[in-house]
Amino acid sequence: MIRYIKSFLNESEIDYLKSLIYESELKFHTDKVYKFYYLDIINKDLNIKNFNDFSFKKFRIQMVNETINQVQEYHGHVNPWSFIVFLNEDFVGGEVIFENKIFKPKKGDMIYFSGEELHKVNNCIGNRYTLVGFMENNPLNIKPKNII
Repeated sequence: MIRYIKSFLNESEIDYLKSLIYESELKFHTDKVYKFYYLDIINKDLNIKNFNDFSFKKFRIQMVNETINQVQEYHGHVNPWSFIVFLNEDFVGGEVIFENKIFKPKKGDMIYFSGEELHKVNNCIGNRYTLVGFMENNPLNIKPKNII
């Protein structure tokens, strides 16, 4: 199940999230699937109403660019629900590719999907910032009829 939601976050919410990046030191994550810089915000009170019903297992801002080999292989997630919200679009590439659909990053838009949906990310040139969440619950209550 994949759902694309336009304008999930507004400009001021995005600016606030990006300010957290500039105020913090990013950590580097690497494993056999993917590499990225990140800021863990799971315990941060963001005061963004769109996230009130989300029961996060992981919640972070991620950054990739041309210096990092991004997700070259299709992979799924162990958590039942995940999302990606694009925080910028001033870079080249960085599309999220599911087996039957390609999403071009658009600032503020969300890709909401179930964990078994295999996906990867095209490499990009320039810093690509995303807000990424992994949940046990289905906070948007998406039903199969809403599948794109």
